Amino acid sequence: AAHAGRPLQTEDAGVLDRADCEVEGFTARTSAFGASVRENALQLGCGVGASTQLALAVARAKEEGVSARALELSGKTGLWQGAADKDDEPPALALAYAFGWARVSGDKTRHAATELNLAYSRPLGADLTMHANLGHARDEIAKMRATTWGLAFEHAGFGAVAPMAELFGDDRDAPWWNLGLRVTALPEKLFIDASYGRQMTSGRPTLWSVGFKAAF
Repeated sequence: AAHAGRPLQTEDAGVLDRADCEVEGFTARTSAFGASVRENALQLGCGVGASTQLALAVARAKEEGVSARALELSGKTGLWQGAADKDDEPPALALAYAFGWARVSGDKTRHAATELNLAYSRPLGADLTMHANLGHARDEIAKMRATTWGLAFEHAGFGAVAPMAELFGDDRDAPWWNLGLRVTALPEKLFIDASYGRQMTSGRPTLWSVGFKAAF
C-alpha cells in the first residue's frame, strides 16, 4: 500500500509544500496462523507545487524463504481546504494515488497494484485530528479489486509523544485495529514511530512496525 502518515495505515490530507521533502523508512512484520511476512521499506517524497507531492518507495518482503522486491510511485494532490478555526488546522480533502511493481523470487518485474484513495482530515478541538479514507485498490496480478477504508484519530501529543489509533480494512476481509506512537526527536525534523495492530478475525493476525521520518 501507499505509505500513509506513519505509523498509521490511514492517509491524511496534508500535502508537502513545494521543495519540502521527507525520507521515511520502516520495518514491519505480519503474522497469522504460524506464518509471518517481514517487510523493509524506504521512501523519498517531495512537494512539487500545485498542491501536489510525489514519492518513490522501494521495499523488500520475505516469507519462509520466498522474497519479493517492490517499487512504488505514489502521489497526493490537495482538492479542497476549508477555513481555519482559531489556531486549528483547516479541514482538507486530498486524492492519493499509487502504482506498484513487484518481482517475486527471480521472476520478471510486473505491474502489481494500482490504488486511488480519498483522504479527509478535520481537527476535533485543539489536540485531536480525525482522518477518514475511502478508496479503490486493484491487485493487477490476481486481477482482484477491493474498496478500501480507514478511520483514524491522532493526538497532537503529550510533550514529544503523540498517540493515535485507527480502524482500517476493505470489503473483502475483516477489519484491523491499530495503535501507534510518534516521538519527536528533533522538532519538525526527525520523528521515530511504532505501531501494533490486530485483525478482527479467527487466528487474530497481528501487525507491528517501527519506523522513522526525516524532513528537510
